[in-house]
Amino acid sequence: MRSHAEIGASDQFETVQQEGRSEGQASQARSQRISLVVSDGSYMTSELLARALTRIKALTILKCTVTFGATLDAIVDLRPDVAVISLHFADGPYKGLELLRRLRDLSVKSRCVLLMDDAEREGVMHAFRAGARGIFRRSTPTHLLARCITAVHKGQVWASSADVLQLIEALQTAMPFKGVNSRGEAMLTKREQELVPLVADGLTNREISTELGVSEHTIKNHLFRIYEKLGISSRVELILYAVSERDKNFK
Repeated sequence: MRSHAEIGASDQFETVQQEGRSEGQASQARSQRISLVVSDGSYMTSELLARALTRIKALTILKCTVTFGATLDAIVDLRPDVAVISLHFADGPYKGLELLRRLRDLSVKSRCVLLMDDAEREGVMHAFRAGARGIFRRSTPTHLLARCITAVHKGQVWASSADVLQLIEALQTAMPFKGVNSRGEAMLTKREQELVPLVADGLTNREISTELGVSEHTIKNHLFRIYEKLGISSRVELILYAVSERDKNFK
């Protein structure tokens, strides 16, 4: 039989171990959360949005801001996984686009979700061209914002059907897609370039194979190589990439 002293020491050791495990588990849980910087057009809306997101266990808020400078400093200094920013800041309209371009020039790795009103349709293409990875409409239920943030954090693109349609229409009216690198050299073969507008038209792999007179397996291989060469992973990203590149060619 153990003495009282032995029992006390043993129990104390087990308690310390349990506390250590609890602290370790809590630390691990915190590290697995998606870190955010949240910026909206006013202090009230920014704080309300942050409070709503705080209720999501998978998210952690690093800072709330309302101006261009404060938001830029917060993202550059804190390096959040995702930044949720408004198209308009307290210190000026369309500052969100300016911030996206600045972050891109600074090679900041934080991915950005841009908050937009439903009436603001013209800014979609500019937003993705500036570096946004998601467009979230203010009329959308707030609980879907968490899904948007998670998707963007995983490297996906978030956009409504209406926004994707607008991008597709822009792609269809633009000049033929070349896909060139910084030296002006074509990254895609002629056949791969032919696939892009067909993808934009919403054709399935089977329909594209019929259009081009090749097997569906061949189309899958072409798309895989296109994704690999351009550093993307989905049809939506291919459309966004094509719109962005062609928009540059109009300048």
